[in-house]
Parts: sequence; structure tokens; C-alpha cells
Amino acid sequence: MNAGMRKVGILCTKDLVDMLKNPSMLCCLLFPIGFSVLFRFLTADMRAEALTLAASDAARQQVVDTISTLLLASSLCMAIGMIVSMAVVYGIAEEKEKHTLRTLMLSNVSATQIALSRALVTLGVVLVVSIVCYLVLAGGDFGLLPAYLALGLLGAVPLVLVSLVLGLAARDQMTAGLYSMPIVLVALAPVFGMQNEAIEGVVQLAPTGGMFSLFELAVSGELFTAQALAPLAIIVAWTVGGAVVFSMLYKKLAQDN
Repeated sequence: MNAGMRKVGILCTKDLVDMLKNPSMLCCLLFPIGFSVLFRFLTADMRAEALTLAASDAARQQVVDTISTLLLASSLCMAIGMIVSMAVVYGIAEEKEKHTLRTLMLSNVSATQIALSRALVTLGVVLVVSIVCYLVLAGGDFGLLPAYLALGLLGAVPLVLVSLVLGLAARDQMTAGLYSMPIVLVALAPVFGMQNEAIEGVVQLAPTGGMFSLFELAVSGELFTAQALAPLAIIVAWTVGGAVVFSMLYKKLAQDN
């Protein structure tokens, strides 16, 4: 048990270093932060004008909650989509193309340990980038930070599981580019859904859709109510489904290469 955990720890260090040394991956880590900085400035005037026009304190609070939900949840969706698709799908495909994955598996490292390391590093990076995005957008208001991070991890886990399978299925980095697009689109689906009520009803069924709905409840102070059960069930269903697909396919996909 201890030897296995030491191997996972070493693999985590390797994966993190590889991620930070890769310019493409580093850009994907910085993109959600840049998005947060840009939209913080772009919406500053809109926020000030809306607060000025609001007729009451309740209306002003509603304006603040609406803008906060849009910006914070959108940055969280973007962080999950960009980081998971690049760190997992591209990362594994790159290791396969360079035969690093084969070398590791021939060095008494199991596929489970490799997958666990990649998942842990990806979730850790999502967490760090999400913290930076939150600090940029929310400033000194730390009230929603715990819920923001917890919901971000909940929304990222099912996409990480699916991405692990797609990364193993990708023959090379070019194929990984094609396979990563659905991950990005699913992650960003709730942002597009806000523009249309018909689309919104569909994208709520995505894992990040459930996360988006839960964050809206957190902003309004209703996270721990019965309304949270449906979006939470969506995330759990995606997580269980992703785990089942991964457990069924990862050994075969790894051995085929």
C-alpha cells in the first residue's frame, strides 16, 4: 500500500512538472485567469450602471448576485473545460506518442496508478486556477469560496473520468485535439445555455450544468435545500457513469497500445 502511494506521489510530481513545462498546457492554465481579468474590467461599468438604476436595496442585491453568478460560474466552467481537456486528453496522448506510457507500465507501474496520478494532478490544478479566478472576480469577498471550490471539484470529476478514457483512446496528439473538443463544449454548455431558455433546459443535464445550477443556489443562499437534489443527482449520475465506462475500458485501451 505504501509503495503504491509512493509511486502515485512520484507520478503526480512528474505529471505536474510536465504540465508546467509544456507551453500549450501552460497557456490553457492561464487562459481562464486571463478571461476572469478581462471580464472583471468589461463588466465594471455595467455593474455600476445597474446598481445606480436599481430602485431598492433588494434590486441592487439581485443585480450583484446575477453578475456574480454569471462571471464566477462561467470562469469555473472555462477552467474545468480548458484544464481537463488539455491536461488529461492531450497529456495522456502525448505520453502514448512518446512511448512514456508504455515505459511506465513496463516499469512495474500500474495503469490504475497512472490514471490516479493524472486525475489528482488535474483536479489539483483546477482547484488552484479556480481560486485565482475567484480572487480576481470576487475581490475580498470570501463567503462563496468554499462552495465555489467544492462545486468546481464536483463538476470536474465526471469530465476527468471521461477524459481519461478519451486520452487512452487517442492514437496521437492530433487525435486528442478532436477528442478533447466534446469535453470543452460540455464544460462550457451552461454558459451558452444562459442565452436561451430552450437550450438552458438541455444543458442543465450536463455535469457542469448541475454544477452551474448548484452555484446559483449557493449565491441565493439555497444550496442546502431540496432544490439542490436534482442538479446534485445529475452530477452523481455522470460521475457513476464515467467511473463505469472508465473501469470497463481503460485496461483494454491501455493494452491495445
